[in-house]
Amino acid sequence: MKTDSTEVPTPPLPELHSSTLDAAQVAQLLADIEACTELTEILPKFAAQQRVPDTAAVTLAQAREWLSSRAVRGLQLRYRYDGADWWDTLMQDGDRYRIVRIRHDFAE
Repeated sequence: MKTDSTEVPTPPLPELHSSTLDAAQVAQLLADIEACTELTEILPKFAAQQRVPDTAAVTLAQAREWLSSRAVRGLQLRYRYDGADWWDTLMQDGDRYRIVRIRHDFAE
C-alpha cells in the first residue's frame, strides 16, 4: 500500500515538569520571574469553572496578594525567557503549591 508522502508530521508535545513548592519557594519563583523574564500574562483561576477573561490585566502584585490570601485556586504565569515561552501553573494544595511548568517554542 502506498502512503501519502505529503503528510506533515505532528510535532511532539512539549515536556511537562511538575513539583511541589512551599510559600517561600513560591515567593522566590515570583521574584525570579519579575527580575529575569518578560512577563506576558497572568491568568487567575478563582473557582473550578471560572477564571478571569483573557483580556483582563493582572499584575504580579495582585497575583502575590491573591496567592497569599488564598483568593484564587491557582494562577497561570506566562512569560518569555531564554528565547522561549514558559507557562507555570500554580495550584494551591493545602499549605503547599503544585507547579506545572511547560516550555513552548512557538517558532518551531
